[in-house]
Amino acid sequence: MLPPFKSREHAPTVQDFVYVPLFQIRFMGAKLFKWTPEERTSKLQITLMGTFCVFATFNFVSMMLFVIYDELPTSLDITEFILFWGFALNAMMKGGTMVFFRHEIESVLKGLIARHPKTEEERVAFQLVPYYKTINASNKYLSIWHLSITSIFALHPMVASILGYIWREDKNDAYVYTLPFMMGYYYDTNHPFPYAISYFIQCCGAFYMSLLFLSGDLLLISMVQLVNMHLEYLIYRIESFQPTGMDADMKVLGPLLEYHNEILDYAERIDGTFSLATLLNYGGSCLVLCLIGLQIVLGSEALSVIKFIGFLVSTIVQVFFVSYFGNNLKELSTGISDAFYNHPWYDGNYKYIRMLVLPIARAQRYAHLTAFKFFEISMDSFKSLCTTSYQFFTLLRTSIEEEGFQ
Repeated sequence: MLPPFKSREHAPTVQDFVYVPLFQIRFMGAKLFKWTPEERTSKLQITLMGTFCVFATFNFVSMMLFVIYDELPTSLDITEFILFWGFALNAMMKGGTMVFFRHEIESVLKGLIARHPKTEEERVAFQLVPYYKTINASNKYLSIWHLSITSIFALHPMVASILGYIWREDKNDAYVYTLPFMMGYYYDTNHPFPYAISYFIQCCGAFYMSLLFLSGDLLLISMVQLVNMHLEYLIYRIESFQPTGMDADMKVLGPLLEYHNEILDYAERIDGTFSLATLLNYGGSCLVLCLIGLQIVLGSEALSVIKFIGFLVSTIVQVFFVSYFGNNLKELSTGISDAFYNHPWYDGNYKYIRMLVLPIARAQRYAHLTAFKFFEISMDSFKSLCTTSYQFFTLLRTSIEEEGFQ
């Protein structure tokens, strides 16, 4: 049975559930779809999108110039460069996924709007407020933590450059300014004005990539949370139904089966939309965890170690949240079959009992997220990711140490 509560103030809508990820996307000037036909594209939105495209292109070209003209002398430099490249490409991939499947995302969300609880009694039965508070807190926590780590990566080189400039022993020597990320430029950045411009563009690029990386995962877990809410409501409806042994029972069971099939269809479409991005996210996270581990173990500067530890925790926590909500989807979907077993089906007539065979069989093919059909997303897959990452990290560390790296 569902715990009773009273929804006192604002009744959360579907738009509220996905507000945080869609706000992050709008902050870059993009809008995946319009909630209503009357929505118009503002001048601010066009300006933000233009700025994003210019800065993203400039940073991409700068990274390519670094690959062509610069060298990476140490293993730490190589792993750091791979980390930044991998993170940026993963973020762009997530952004591309949302743009490519924007019509599918719109269709699912607007379908869920039609099923969204409208009355006070329905909101109580759906546990609307607790579900909203959970996803809202999760989205805000992930956003604050991830963007805080991005801020540390962006500000650390500038603080180090300023302190190094002030505390340098020979005031007559030219000081080498440090930029946040490894990029190459046609102009000399070792002067205040070009350094400031380059630094600002790199920081903007870092936050753009962080928002893209975040918004993809937050939109996924927000949509899964909506589906989970409907599945738990279905479990509640099924378990609380009392058959009377009359043909009227079929009129109650039929709409529930239709409702169940519709929610399962939404879950499958969500998985189809994000499955490739989830696979690359898991694979990229495994690589990131290995390389960050090398940076922490083999790095020498204390502050660099601290910021990479923050990056490591941020990566683990973000994958954990995706795995957690995916695991809930799997368990609640499986719970539909248990609900049919647990409700007093024996009080129904033979037609009702015969009809239960189909929904029980259908519920056993539970809804779940997948990594492009390779494996299911659950807490078990999260444990496997951590184990595999640690094994690769140990292998890489041993190989580097055998080569005499200090």
